[in-house]
Amino acid sequence: MKFFTHSRSASVYVLLSAISLAAGTGLAAAAPGVDFAPGSDITDGGRVGAGSSDLRLPEGTAVGSVGGDELSQVPALDPQQYQGRWYQVAAVPQPFTLQCTSNTTADYRVIDSDTISVDNTCSTLAGGQSTISGQARVQEPENPGSLRVAFDGIPGQSLDGPVNYRVTYLEEDYSLAIVGDPQRSSGFVLSRTPSLTSAQWNTVKRVTAERGWWNCAFLTTPQAEGRQDTSPLCLS
Repeated sequence: MKFFTHSRSASVYVLLSAISLAAGTGLAAAAPGVDFAPGSDITDGGRVGAGSSDLRLPEGTAVGSVGGDELSQVPALDPQQYQGRWYQVAAVPQPFTLQCTSNTTADYRVIDSDTISVDNTCSTLAGGQSTISGQARVQEPENPGSLRVAFDGIPGQSLDGPVNYRVTYLEEDYSLAIVGDPQRSSGFVLSRTPSLTSAQWNTVKRVTAERGWWNCAFLTTPQAEGRQDTSPLCLS
């Protein structure tokens, strides 16, 4: 188990994890086929909390956001270059990912000109792996950096819903990306490698702040071959 280097963040993490596990115990009991053996994923790949990704917060408010216009998007995105494995190195915690303690990855594969397959994997507190699959679709051809992601097996989710995945920063060589939903309730820092250089971390802190996030809401994600701590991005 990884510990925070910042006591206040540790308290937040413990509280959120407790809420997540409590919710999972109650809700997953009604889900046939969920394995509760040691090392299993009682959240069923995050499906237990995934419905929260479609909840709408009151207008003008968003977790992790300092307000302002919608999250900006990159002007161009080549799906062929974007596909492949990405390592999550920092993120704004989400109810559907609180089972993940480390080694979070996203694998994307081009299906057609508008659709990408999504496979997310992470290590869990119970010592196993949590996985969930779905698809992402570009909503408007003129805005290729804005997509709708929908995961399999989650009632009410479909590719016809509003944009919930917007690429707001992308290195020219597709080595580093920062994404979130338009209201910045979510935020993910993705890298082609499990570790970042000091210069890259500085870029991430600068860009997240410039894009309207409160970057203390981002927590670093432990990776086996990267950082081992979970700390607020603003203190990294």
